[in-house]
Amino acid sequence: MSTNVPQSPTESELRAAAETGDPQAGVEYAKYLTAGSAKDVDGAMPWLEPAALAGDAFAARTLAIMTRDRGEYERAEHWYRTAADHDGGCAFGLATLLEKCGDLVGAAEWYDKGAALGSLECKTNGAVLVAGQGRMDEAIARLEAAQAEGDHVAGDALDRIYGFSAEIGECEDLLDRAEPAEDWDEVMDAVYQLHERAEDFRAYPSHLDDALPLFDRGAEVAEDDRPLVWKALLLVKLDRWDAAQSSLEKAAERFPESGFASYVHGLMQREHGDLDKAEKWLRRSADLGRPEAQWNLAVLCLNQRRLDEAQRWYTAYAEQADEENDKDYEAGLERVDEYRREPDNLLDEADEARLPELRTAAETGDIAAAAELARLLRRKRALPEAVKWFRVAAEDGDPKTKLELGELLYDDCDADAEYVVEWFLPAAEAAYERAIAAPVADSADVDLIERVGHFYLAAEEEFKGEKWLRRAARLGHGKAAWWAGKRSDDYGDRQEAERMWELGARNGYAWCGWLAGRSMVLRKAYAEAEPLLRIAWDGREKEEPLHEAAYWLGRSLRGQERLDEAAEWLRTAVEVHSSVQKGYSGFMLHSLFDPRSDLADLLSELELDDEATPLVEHILERHPKHQIAHRAAARIAARRGDLEAARAHLKHVNDDLADIPEGVTAKDLLRIFDAVHPR
Repeated sequence: MSTNVPQSPTESELRAAAETGDPQAGVEYAKYLTAGSAKDVDGAMPWLEPAALAGDAFAARTLAIMTRDRGEYERAEHWYRTAADHDGGCAFGLATLLEKCGDLVGAAEWYDKGAALGSLECKTNGAVLVAGQGRMDEAIARLEAAQAEGDHVAGDALDRIYGFSAEIGECEDLLDRAEPAEDWDEVMDAVYQLHERAEDFRAYPSHLDDALPLFDRGAEVAEDDRPLVWKALLLVKLDRWDAAQSSLEKAAERFPESGFASYVHGLMQREHGDLDKAEKWLRRSADLGRPEAQWNLAVLCLNQRRLDEAQRWYTAYAEQADEENDKDYEAGLERVDEYRREPDNLLDEADEARLPELRTAAETGDIAAAAELARLLRRKRALPEAVKWFRVAAEDGDPKTKLELGELLYDDCDADAEYVVEWFLPAAEAAYERAIAAPVADSADVDLIERVGHFYLAAEEEFKGEKWLRRAARLGHGKAAWWAGKRSDDYGDRQEAERMWELGARNGYAWCGWLAGRSMVLRKAYAEAEPLLRIAWDGREKEEPLHEAAYWLGRSLRGQERLDEAAEWLRTAVEVHSSVQKGYSGFMLHSLFDPRSDLADLLSELELDDEATPLVEHILERHPKHQIAHRAAARIAARRGDLEAARAHLKHVNDDLADIPEGVTAKDLLRIFDAVHPR
């Protein structure tokens, strides 16, 4: 008995249906375009829009995800909102997006609305958000309800809450048992593990009140300042700066001979941009002989061109340095000598004479005088005072002044990106507005936008970082375009990846030319790939070309039927292949292309048999079943009239071709072969 299996509609049938204007037919065609690994996101978007605007949840959600993954958060929010009031999935996507953007009120609203629509994801995430606000009893009740409805994520969250609470209790029990026994290793390890759980304390802050006293107890009973330092490190991660400072000050007072707490305190003050406090605490630790404090104090003095002090601390560090760190202090001492020979912090007489007058004016509240004084002090490398007056000048909200303060803190004072990005943001926002309005964006504006993106990455805020890096990429920043392309490639959005890499290549980042060109060759867009691969070969970003581009350029030219040029580039690819291999290892090395097989195949097609033959023999000697080499060998043998050899090689390519009857001429064999196995 035969059964009729329904046939899936073809692409042409799906497109024809979509072109009738039926929104649902458009959705079906969009599903076809985005199925499989070769997603046509660009092609799918226009077909999804009519249905999304009509309230179709699938279309809206899909468009929102596509635009979100491209860093277009405003567009993503728009598409989520088109269906969020009647679809739990869109409500969840919208709430998650708002939460990542920092709108916790909006996120809570849409988690609640999504939960009312039946979204378990919204119920769970809404409960976790409540837990993060310290309302633990309410959060647990909501998570238990979501778990009862079958959400395993809610169950995992409950396990995490109860497990974390149990860990805190176990640490407390260890302290109770260890005090009389003085068995500190296990206790110290347990306390240390608590300080590494910042993510859990951020999610469940109500546990913090139970945990913080354990650090104090650990320090007290073990007579060790490390638990108090770990407590401070945890508090810093939780944005409790004042409490962190108090813990370090307590540790330094309680254990004055250690110097560890003072050292960490000094580093933290420097990270926050307070050089006076950083020096105070580093000096206290350095005076106790801690080499790491001596090193950092030397760097701090060098940055301020206090060269005698820098030399003193580098020398003190050198007395304790091992062979591994010898070059560190030697390089520092060389910098001291360099600045002595060629000072870079001297003001001319006129500017030096202006300083007293500017100080007087700044002290009376003159913002302009404070800003000018800060600029001169920065040039003089009087960094603590420069920071002081820039902070005064920045109080009027001028983005330029805030940017100057941020640059001073980050570039000259070694403050952390996490703590300086706020000073860069107003100027970066203004730069972005100028850049998108201008026919050609100013490179300084684009660089600033890219820098803010990397600051967020350094602060482990990838969501915000992606927004700024994609902005910079679209405005032509090569490095940002490389990053954005890789991100899109990770998302499976090949078209956006290619677009970003092409931008990167055309803006001086040659590596992107290879990435984009290779992707285009693989989808047979040979002419599009060629100029980008030539950029990669030219190697604009370094003195030598990107060798791997030669192979892909050869394939690009062959795809355009420019066979002689292709052969030249494949010959080059063979010549430089040893350099290419140095960049690979392990499985990647074994799976790397071999340009000799492509060259042999092309040479056999060009009937350059004398050149192709040794390549073919070399490949088959190492890889006896290599189909491309056998195909080339079959062509060569057939042209020479050796039909038996041709059949033998063809058997490795296609068994059917090996059974061609006797009497077939070499010319016929080649014709049949090329018809079955076109290039």
